[in-house]
Amino acid sequence: MTTDAARELSLLQMQSLPRELYVRQQTMPAGHFFPPHQHDWHQLLYAVSGVLVVDLIGERYFIPPEQAIWLPRGCQHSVFTEYGADLKSLYLDPGYQGMASEKAAVLQVSPLFRELILTAAEFDVEYPVLGYENDLVQLLLQALSRLERNDRYLPWPVSDDLITLCTRLYQQSDSSETSVQLADGLAVSPRTLDRRFRRETGMSLKQWRLQLRLMQAIELLNTGQSITAIALELGYSSPSPFIYMFREQFGVSPAQYRKQR
Repeated sequence: MTTDAARELSLLQMQSLPRELYVRQQTMPAGHFFPPHQHDWHQLLYAVSGVLVVDLIGERYFIPPEQAIWLPRGCQHSVFTEYGADLKSLYLDPGYQGMASEKAAVLQVSPLFRELILTAAEFDVEYPVLGYENDLVQLLLQALSRLERNDRYLPWPVSDDLITLCTRLYQQSDSSETSVQLADGLAVSPRTLDRRFRRETGMSLKQWRLQLRLMQAIELLNTGQSITAIALELGYSSPSPFIYMFREQFGVSPAQYRKQR
């Protein structure tokens, strides 16, 4: 069995940024992670392929290739990928003020912005401060401030027992346990469990489990699995109820979503 230590990826060892923007490219193997940490500069996490699972205190974000997540200076976070990801991590000078938000934010990546990232990723670490490279970086920074925001994320509890429960539900995506059974496992009543869950996440356990399935559906749709296999892995008896749920929430079918990707 692979240990956590074997799956832990090394963090960036840099005291200061060499330029206003530094792009770190890295392949994250399936099941690997960056442990909780923070930076003295801003960061934009983007995966060209694969889905990133980004944990903040009380929040969990699933970031597919059409999105990126903005992490302001000092924001503690950890990053995990279940199926592997091609990571482009953009580190920005703490003096950058193009993003008004002091909190993490999910951004919709436009085709132009994606190409700007891919181009900047190939620049030398200490690219010329005058000329083509710097001009493209300035365009990238301006485009960043104009990206559309997406507020869909999964609230995460802070109590140890509820964190353990939610982690298990994430790992056992096809679980059919009822709220009564989950409450029994914590030696509390269903009403107590629901009250605690609402207090810590802002939603009921039932709503949270639906949101979890939606996030995991996005994660799985970025793999090569069939719609039927994904539906079964998420605990549905057949593809039909899964397709209905997905269309109700996203306005397109899983197949249409994958085609748009």
